[in-house]
Amino acid sequence: MSFPWKVPADEEYSKHPKLKKEDVQAIQEWIKSTDYLPKIDDEMVCNFLYACFYNVEQAKKTIENFYTYKNTMPDFFDNWDPSIKEIQDAINNVLIASPLPETDNDGHRVIVCKLNDTNTELFNYPACVKWILMSCVYSLWARGIQKGYVIVYDATGFTMSHLLKCSLTNVRNYINYGKNASPIRVRKIVFINTSPVVKRLMTLVKPFLSKEIIEMMSFHTDFESFFANVPKTGVPEDYGGEAPAMIDIHKECVRTIMEHKEWIVAEGKVRADDTKKGGKSKKDKLDGSFKRLELD
Repeated sequence: MSFPWKVPADEEYSKHPKLKKEDVQAIQEWIKSTDYLPKIDDEMVCNFLYACFYNVEQAKKTIENFYTYKNTMPDFFDNWDPSIKEIQDAINNVLIASPLPETDNDGHRVIVCKLNDTNTELFNYPACVKWILMSCVYSLWARGIQKGYVIVYDATGFTMSHLLKCSLTNVRNYINYGKNASPIRVRKIVFINTSPVVKRLMTLVKPFLSKEIIEMMSFHTDFESFFANVPKTGVPEDYGGEAPAMIDIHKECVRTIMEHKEWIVAEGKVRADDTKKGGKSKKDKLDGSFKRLELD
């Protein structure tokens, strides 16, 4: 299936002079030589190359991880269909997650994630992550290569009860995906409206974090200090700006992605063929959830 790339590879080359067609072709030849990696569009290769700062070897590793993790992280990649109940429950009731309508003052695309309903009985961490990953893939199709991304987690209403519902395996997998397999160039990871729960979470996951990721992180007890770097016209009204409320931006994002449901489903099936790969893909498993850790 041909995916809905709004920005073709030739246009990406003209926008980003360091992005070389010969590097994309070299990676495509390498993909063919592996036998177990799927065929992917040049546009997707361009995104990986840009995310890896044009380093061909690093892009190869990232591509391999991306398509292999789809097999080893089933909670995030199996049933990649935004219309299934677990995703619908998440996006209609629990989660608000969407890019803002404008970039920040540095030209970075800002994605805001927050809880809509703080009822812990409704909270489904894997479903929330799955939607965020779907949204990121759609952003690649719709916007093309972006200068960079800023991921903002609004911790309002996030409690220890939410944390205790997260499995250690899934939290580590999400972190590993961000470190090793993301096709977008993440420049900052920002936590706003933080609380002692966020501080405790960071203490628990720090062993999984690389130095590079830690250096990307910043923490704000309010939201004003972060949104000062976003034009008022691009800041949601519930954060003091002139754009529509975050829930309305989210609903529009949901509507648009649902219109491309068939492509999202198809993308979920594009993955490595473990039967052709030497050895078996390892599924990391950490027992239990944060309940098993000392949280005092």
